[in-house]
Amino acid sequence: MKHIVKFGLMAAFVATAFANSASAGENKWGAFAVDTSDKSKAPYYGVGGGDTEKEASNYAMKFCKDEGGKECTLAVTYEKCGALASSGKSIWWGVAPTQKDAEIQALQGCKDGACKVVSSDCN
Repeated sequence: MKHIVKFGLMAAFVATAFANSASAGENKWGAFAVDTSDKSKAPYYGVGGGDTEKEASNYAMKFCKDEGGKECTLAVTYEKCGALASSGKSIWWGVAPTQKDAEIQALQGCKDGACKVVSSDCN
């Protein structure tokens, strides 16, 4: 009886993992757009996702402008995971196979000890 219960729990776990992985990656591409032109304010940024690199880029630019950015530029596109880190004055990004690695990469590139991850995303 223990083996049947153990197998049932394992089957439920595997089914849940597959269901979550299928629904988690709705977009193939992700993108970050940033505006660091006003040094008196924290950088504006937008995160976009889409089926194509262009679609993700367009959404990131739109969302950056929607947040108040006047001179938004595309910072990076990614197919796996991406992250943005900022100190309020500077901003950096990371791209990696996992969200944690993308965040680490963004923080390492930010060179400012006060940087924090402000956004991270995986497709």
